[in-house]
Amino acid sequence: MNEQTGLNQSADSNAQTFAEVLRETTRFLWKSRWRILAYGFLFASIAFYMTTRMDRLYKSSVQLMIERPATSPIEIGKSGLVLPDTGYVDGQILLIESDDTLSRVITKLDLLDEPGFQSQQPGLFTQSVRWVKSTLSATPQTNTPLPANVPDKKTLSALKILREAVFVSREGDTNVVSIDVRTVSPRLAHTIADTLAGVYTEIRLEQRQSQARELSGWIDARAGELRAQVTQAEAAVTQFRIDNNLIGEFDGPTLGDQRLVELNAELIRSRAELAQKMASFELAKGVLAGNTDASSIPEVQTSVIYTALREQQLEQQRRAQEATLLSSSDNPRVNQILRRLAAIEDQMTGEIARITEVLANETETLQSRIRLLQAEVAKASQQSEVETRSQAELRDLERIAEAYRQRHERYLNNAGIATELSTFASSGTQIISAATWPLLPFYPPTKVLVILSFLLGAAIAVVQSLLRDILRPRFTSIAQVERDLGMKVLSVLPTLEEGQKAQNVINEEPFSLFTDATSVLRQNLWSKSVARRSGETPVVLITSACETEGKTSIAAALATSASSSGQKVLLVDTDLRYAGLSEIYKLDDQEGLCEILQGQSWTPVKADDSSILDIVPAGKLNGRQPSDLLSGPQLRNFIATARAHYDLVVLDSPPVAHLADTAILADRSTDIALVLQLNSTSVEAVRSTIQRLPRRRIAGAIVNAVSPSDKAGIWSNAGVYAATYKQSAKLYQLHNTGDDLQTPDRREKS
Repeated sequence: MNEQTGLNQSADSNAQTFAEVLRETTRFLWKSRWRILAYGFLFASIAFYMTTRMDRLYKSSVQLMIERPATSPIEIGKSGLVLPDTGYVDGQILLIESDDTLSRVITKLDLLDEPGFQSQQPGLFTQSVRWVKSTLSATPQTNTPLPANVPDKKTLSALKILREAVFVSREGDTNVVSIDVRTVSPRLAHTIADTLAGVYTEIRLEQRQSQARELSGWIDARAGELRAQVTQAEAAVTQFRIDNNLIGEFDGPTLGDQRLVELNAELIRSRAELAQKMASFELAKGVLAGNTDASSIPEVQTSVIYTALREQQLEQQRRAQEATLLSSSDNPRVNQILRRLAAIEDQMTGEIARITEVLANETETLQSRIRLLQAEVAKASQQSEVETRSQAELRDLERIAEAYRQRHERYLNNAGIATELSTFASSGTQIISAATWPLLPFYPPTKVLVILSFLLGAAIAVVQSLLRDILRPRFTSIAQVERDLGMKVLSVLPTLEEGQKAQNVINEEPFSLFTDATSVLRQNLWSKSVARRSGETPVVLITSACETEGKTSIAAALATSASSSGQKVLLVDTDLRYAGLSEIYKLDDQEGLCEILQGQSWTPVKADDSSILDIVPAGKLNGRQPSDLLSGPQLRNFIATARAHYDLVVLDSPPVAHLADTAILADRSTDIALVLQLNSTSVEAVRSTIQRLPRRRIAGAIVNAVSPSDKAGIWSNAGVYAATYKQSAKLYQLHNTGDDLQTPDRREKS
């Protein structure tokens, strides 16, 4: 049970690991999508431009069926055709690609005059390499003339170009061969493919005719040799008949064989009869000795005398029995019957003795006869063996002569066929698919090259992004943020849909994941605030290490969430350079913090109502340096006044980067929250930011823009609260006192 539980846990762990890897990969690809697309389209454009500059190649194909060759099987007694093996077809491919075949094509088509087959002047680089090689070589290079049997350089150059343009291949395990010709002209490709197939057919025809002539001559010579062998074999048969007096036909058995068979049969019959007589003789001797019943002897049973005596014996025994029953035992009639019975038994014993003597004589006679038959069988066997040996030798000689005769006849028949082949022979090659006329170029494959180039560019972009992440490490998980920065994550905020604004989501979707996560942020900040524990109003500074981390939206969401909970909140746009918060609330052209820092008075409007959100826009710099305005005493007075009238003051500051603005604002704040994003914010940038801020005032980090499906989102368990249950949010109006900028525009609650 424990083992099964362990296996289940291991499987769950592996599944979670795979899901995590898949999420990280998807996040990485989505983050690098623009670089991947840019590199992919760049490489695809380069590939498309290069393909437009390449020569277009056209391919013409022709398919040949190579006939199975005859292999001269007469010598080994075989005939007909055999299937071509791989070696044979490969040899034909080499024949098609040979220089002799290609040279015929060049001569037939006069390709030396074609522009594509003329030798080109070597380029500058090739000439430079040749000059360096000739300079470094110990022996100067001279233009030696070519041998007489070698084509000139112009033909050799055309032959090299044609060899590179021709591709010959076999179709699977069949004897079908495909010839592909690739040139810059569709007409030339079709003409070369068609001519090459015709030249190969001519070469094959010449070879078959030459082979037929050679075969015919060889068969004629061989037939003469066989004729002499037949004559010699027949003469040997005739001489053997004369020497052994074997005149006539010997299809059946010899006289010696017949006599031997008859003697063996007679010997077998005699031995069987002897065995029977000896068995009867032994039984007869047993009867005379009184050990055996006479009825068990076949000769006794067939004896007429013994049978009559036996009947008389039975009759006298019956009479003696009847007389004994009618009178006493000493009756004279009874005694007379008993004497007659004894006489009959003596006669029966004499008959058995006579039969025994006869059996003894017959046994001796049969034994003598068997001895004579055995002698005759031995004599007949010797005679039969001599006759059989002679006949076997004669038959061997006759078979040899017949074999020579049949082979001679077969060679005579094949000689006629060979003579016909010498006058008519097919090429053994059939064109099953004529040369095609190419309509479109097959090279360069523009689509394939563009797609591969796009994939190559995308791969390079992925590698570059990976190297950048490796060389510039970024945060990838909540645990890494807390481990590397040594601070707690206050909240993890989900990514908003396109077009959504943080402050509107808080008001309009109180049960959304983003609203819940903002409430968690507010509660964590409230619980960690040192100023709140001492009874003072917290001044929370929302900042980040770099731009585009979403700090302004988080500041607006935090202020809106706090006001919705019943607090009086002041939201101040302290980013005097860009005024992102003022842009969100459309207060770009109104006076605000810049004017307050320049000495303009500001007094919050007194109101007894809770759930108030007041906003102080950035105002107008009018050429002043933001750090100079923030470092003056007016900022301290402004914050002190705000803390006296509000429950919470939220400052939206510029990114720390290399500016002094955030450092000045951090000295006037009680709590600082750093905004960062996973897989985007650099670890070194955040560490540098922490070193520029007072560490004791940093409450923690805020992880922004995490996908709701990401495991890092701590709101995943809150998904049961569907955002479809939207409640009517409280709408707050900003109020403004007028030109003196005593308070921002306050809107009454609707």
